[in-house]
Amino acid sequence: MSARKTDDLYVRYMKAFTASTEHADGCTACQTLQPCEEGAPIHERFVRLQDAYRARQLKQQR
Repeated sequence: MSARKTDDLYVRYMKAFTASTEHADGCTACQTLQPCEEGAPIHERFVRLQDAYRARQLKQQR
């Protein structure tokens, strides 16, 4: 029995989600959907990785 290969895209997606959530938890500007200068790239990375992961999931379902 072999170990399951780590899904790098999923891991990066989840780390980006965590970073985005943790930043927003402590940033009033980001809580109002007006990302601050520091938070904007964090949230953008999460969105890019989420889109890539969802696109791959859809492709695999076909």
